[in-house]
This record gives sequence, structure tokens and C-alpha cells, in this order.
Amino acid sequence: MNISKNIEYILGNDVKWELFTNKSYQAQIQKANPEKIYNVPDKNGVVYNCLEDSFEKVPDTGYIVTGAASEMWCIPEKALAKYKIEKGNITGEPQPVMTVETGAVLAGVKIPVATKFTLEVDYGEKAVLKGNREGIEHGEGDYVLVCTKLENGQYVPDFEDSGRIVNGAVFDILYKKYEK
Repeated sequence: MNISKNIEYILGNDVKWELFTNKSYQAQIQKANPEKIYNVPDKNGVVYNCLEDSFEKVPDTGYIVTGAASEMWCIPEKALAKYKIEKGNITGEPQPVMTVETGAVLAGVKIPVATKFTLEVDYGEKAVLKGNREGIEHGEGDYVLVCTKLENGQYVPDFEDSGRIVNGAVFDILYKKYEK
């Protein structure tokens, strides 16, 4: 995991990582259309993710999802398995969709809101995400989440995972404490 120096302490043995799993929550989904104006005025085929402060070009195929904080992102067809909807029922207009609880166990730690930090992720292409960035609400602070691995029958953080940042203001909508 490639994180900014000011939060390297989270990799130490004295930091307690909590275990979480995703919740099912309502989002919106629609077919991607590179000719359509989404949430960027006067820009066809571009969506803005307000949580990550990032713009994404809308592909010719796939779908656009609007999340719990009105952030938008593109997904390919293979990602539809994360949503409770049949492909044939998706139109060019936003419609409600529930996400699927995957049961995957993740480890997380909250970074206090006063601490700005970065996390480099690599999901096929590298990106530097900004935690607790200026300009949006974060609750008590953003979370760093990583996949887990089993060691001696216990879930532990897998620091080989590049991780992800989840905005603290919407964290409780998206995740719940893991219960055995």
C-alpha cells in the first residue's frame, strides 16, 4: 500500500483495524451515452465524481452509476453483478437500483478529518486519491479500506492490496461492521 508519510502509522502493530463488509444501498443506474450531458454543464460525455474530485470520460458502452452522495462513475457490463438489475431493464434515464452485499470482509481505519492524506491505487491504472480533501463533507474523517486475508483463522489487513478511500460522511451508508 502506497500512502502519504503522515499516515504511515496505520501500518504499525499498535493501530486497530476494524472489520467491515458492504451494505446493500440504493444508487441509480443508466446506460452510458457519450453524447449526453450528465453532471458537468455544457460537457457531453463526461461525469464528475465529487467524492474523488475526478472527471471521467463516458465510454460508448457500459453504464453510469450515481452513488449515495450524488457522485457519478462509469462501470463496464461485467460490473453489473454488483447491482440488483437485469441488463435489459436499464434505460438511458437514471433509475433506482440496489447494490449487492458481496460478503467480502474488508479492514478499515478512520483517519481524523483534520489529517489530509493521499493513497495511490492501482486497479489496472494508477491514480492518487486524496483523503479528507478540502471542499466536501467528511464526517469525522475518511476511511482507508483494504482487503483482508486469513491468518490462523483470523481476518487481518492485507497490505499488498492498494486499498481505497471511503468518504467518512457516507461510510455508514455503504459499510457495516463485520459479524462472524
